Amino acid sequence: MYPLKEGQTFPRNQWYIAAWAHEVGRELLARQILGEPLVFYRTESGMPVALDNRCPHRRYPLSKGRLVRDSVQCGYHGLTYDCTGKCTAIPSQDSVPPTYAVRAYPVHQAWEWLWVWMGDPALADIALIPDSRTIKVDDPDWLPEVGGRVPLKARYQLLNENLLDLSHLSFLHSDNIGSAGVATAPVSVEERETHLEVARYIKSDRLDHLPVGKAFGLEGLTDRTMIQKFFAPSFHATGSDFDSAMSGGIDPGRHFGSLRVLHGVTPETATTTHYFWGFSRDFKRDDARMTEAMRSVIESALVQDIEALEEIEAMLAGGEGDIAEISARADAASLRGRRMVERQIENDGPARGAAVLHDMRANATASREPV
Repeated sequence: MYPLKEGQTFPRNQWYIAAWAHEVGRELLARQILGEPLVFYRTESGMPVALDNRCPHRRYPLSKGRLVRDSVQCGYHGLTYDCTGKCTAIPSQDSVPPTYAVRAYPVHQAWEWLWVWMGDPALADIALIPDSRTIKVDDPDWLPEVGGRVPLKARYQLLNENLLDLSHLSFLHSDNIGSAGVATAPVSVEERETHLEVARYIKSDRLDHLPVGKAFGLEGLTDRTMIQKFFAPSFHATGSDFDSAMSGGIDPGRHFGSLRVLHGVTPETATTTHYFWGFSRDFKRDDARMTEAMRSVIESALVQDIEALEEIEAMLAGGEGDIAEISARADAASLRGRRMVERQIENDGPARGAAVLHDMRANATASREPV
């Protein structure tokens, strides 16, 4: 499915952000991930749990039921499932067939995110989750902040490619975080062991008139270093380092500050996305007003991105017609990222997505007859 190869949607043997940690507690939370209905909660000890949200008895959503200690009781006929997905009670009979179960998904909390593994649980290695120090949420010199979750009515790969080609800052975000220098700066793209890294170096730029410049307290000409990290298929750390310009700055080399914006890109369905965002900075860490100023600047840019991507999705819904895609030099990182996601889908194996879902539900569907 565009912009991926025909027939491709998303890789399943990957970690995806499913929720902010504070969203999941002792209330049942329903959320669709990769087209699959899931229900989340925490055990009495605080351990996060993710189960298939469909009771295999008559497909009633388990999220409409209730917690009984650490188990979920279906609100339709009372079948109860423990945190491993095993059915432990059927009120209308004394015995429970050993094959009765719902699928349980591996879940891991890292910083303030809950990550869920959507593929083969035997492959769920938490070392594949982006390193918390690398993305500046576990660094004593940085202050990380929880952002929010935005429902995006567009396919996830459009957001991935939006974040990988930041030349659009000069146009779509010209009134808040962009400048002419972003689009014209040379771009380097390097595929590292764990992620794709993209860099832009904008020299002697003018930003002090923009909301981002005012929030940072930028003065005069500024050197802006933009480093992006893409952990395919679903996480980006973007942002900038701002310094007084070495050529023409009021205090050459002075560091104004650095900001990283964190983007969790989780497919809800083939054409809708959960957009999780947060941020981290290395300056004025004890200044609450600075936190809110940064939040305001980021949110204003997110609104513009969301509007643009939903316009594109609406165009795609109307059919692509005979218009062939064209690319520019600035698309190098987006196209590299696209290839990375396509390889991940291919590595799931031929028809692997459907096979994984079939295998995972085998126990739940093995016996349907009353015992």
